[in-house]
Amino acid sequence: MLDNGLIKIKYHLEKDKELKVSTVSNDDFEIIKSYIDSTLKVDINIKSTQPIVIDSAEFSIDYDFKNDEAFFGNGYQSWTDTREYKKGDKIRDLGFVGKTTMLGEIFKNAGDYRFASYARRRSLYHGISYSYTRIGQTIKLIGSLNERSGYTVIYADMKKDKILISKDLPICGILGSYNIFTLFEMTGNYDDVFDRYFEVLGVKPRTTQKLKGYTSWYNYFSNINEEIILRDLKSLSENAKDINTFQIDDGYQTAVGDWLSVDSKKFPNGMKFMADAIHARGLKAGIWLAPLAAETTSKIFAEKPEWFISDSNGKPIIIGPNWSKFYGLNFYIPEVREHIKKFFDVVLNEWGYDLVKLDFLYAASAFPLYGKSRAECMYDGMELIRECVGDKEILGCGVPIFPCFNLVEYMRIGADMGLSWSQGLYGMTTHREDVNTRNAIHNGLMRRHLNGRAFLNDPDVFLLRDYKISHSWAQRKLLSQLIKLTAGVLFISDDVSRYDQTQRKQFDYMLSETDIKIHSVDLKGAIYTIMYQELGINKTLKFSLKDGKVIEPASFV
Repeated sequence: MLDNGLIKIKYHLEKDKELKVSTVSNDDFEIIKSYIDSTLKVDINIKSTQPIVIDSAEFSIDYDFKNDEAFFGNGYQSWTDTREYKKGDKIRDLGFVGKTTMLGEIFKNAGDYRFASYARRRSLYHGISYSYTRIGQTIKLIGSLNERSGYTVIYADMKKDKILISKDLPICGILGSYNIFTLFEMTGNYDDVFDRYFEVLGVKPRTTQKLKGYTSWYNYFSNINEEIILRDLKSLSENAKDINTFQIDDGYQTAVGDWLSVDSKKFPNGMKFMADAIHARGLKAGIWLAPLAAETTSKIFAEKPEWFISDSNGKPIIIGPNWSKFYGLNFYIPEVREHIKKFFDVVLNEWGYDLVKLDFLYAASAFPLYGKSRAECMYDGMELIRECVGDKEILGCGVPIFPCFNLVEYMRIGADMGLSWSQGLYGMTTHREDVNTRNAIHNGLMRRHLNGRAFLNDPDVFLLRDYKISHSWAQRKLLSQLIKLTAGVLFISDDVSRYDQTQRKQFDYMLSETDIKIHSVDLKGAIYTIMYQELGINKTLKFSLKDGKVIEPASFV
């Protein structure tokens, strides 16, 4: 279908600013369109002696959406809700909170709100970088092969029977030749299509080894200390088999951004001591950082405010609302790059950590810098991080998907798991990237194709404990089963020595190696139906997203 689309370009000459619209070649540029081997390329060859700024580029395709057809809308980053939509559904946006409070401008930095269109009507959806339509078990995929030049936004207008594809291009003048779109399409069954797409992309996972173990966040959040970590490390290593990783999350540092300033009251023996203790138990040592972020109360921001992404007046821009709010490091500044390399060197080589969970990486992509697109900034940031980490391992989080291909071993692909099923009024009225159990389920199921093709998926933790959590046992078991079906990262945050026999049985099952293959996933209303095979036996898991009640099998709990 790509070979039948129409291109529309809005642009202006860099000096005169008059907005022009063209669907064909003209005196300013030549549009070069080719379609070979299921791949569409749209290039622009500038004929003007003046640089041209492309304000927008849109490719439109007539498409007859059927009533039972689904559209896959891939979210912008790890946490952005990702699901299939059908006629009559409505995509979420910034929400009431984001649209009516000062937080809205901050929330926008985490998502695609500044370059994707959010219409106030049903049956209009979009996905970032790649999308598909599905009827039954047949999908038609459209995916970008060139995201570095700018994020590709694929819209499905089921009311007007149109597919529209746009590009978040750099806001600078260009001369010579420039690639606007390189798009691949394929029709077939789910696995065949995604196998071929990632083959054409040249993307392969960096590892096949699953992470199995522990992260401290979902039990203690930032309220950790040496005693807690050593206790849970002892508990895990003595009560679990087939584990390989123990990760210390947020809370060891004095402030976000001051990574080498360890809170000596919490960790009097320092972080090398903790890594050594983890290694002594035969486990990989993991640690959490947000390497491109620094909170407003950090020492680094107080001393080096000029190191941070700023507005046109030189005022640092608040990137996110977390902690005391945080700013984003401008890694294009040479001194900042050296600073980042230094703390990674200490964490990985002096302290001795084997894996870094790197969070809030979207900070690199919140704003276009130095004439680069948002996407190119994200690619540059991820390549710098990969250089810093070397042959150690990365678990990416809070980051757009495509710029991580071939650069991370593991990847969070969903929202943070909430400690209750319902998110309350705030959760229902805020932005797409917020903590949300139901969105975590959507993302785990709908991004399952990434697992083992691009990296190993981390859909977030499974929690089996019965304290400091509002999920019923049935909901906890369901969430763990969904992670078992789709994940390459199997982390808990529990003190496993407190498990009863039922919890222990589920925990052992979660860590066991079983041959699982998902045949299909379908969402009708609030009911998910998953058809899969485990150890050669065909099974069905059917449940309500509304309340976490399992419908089939009846004997699930």
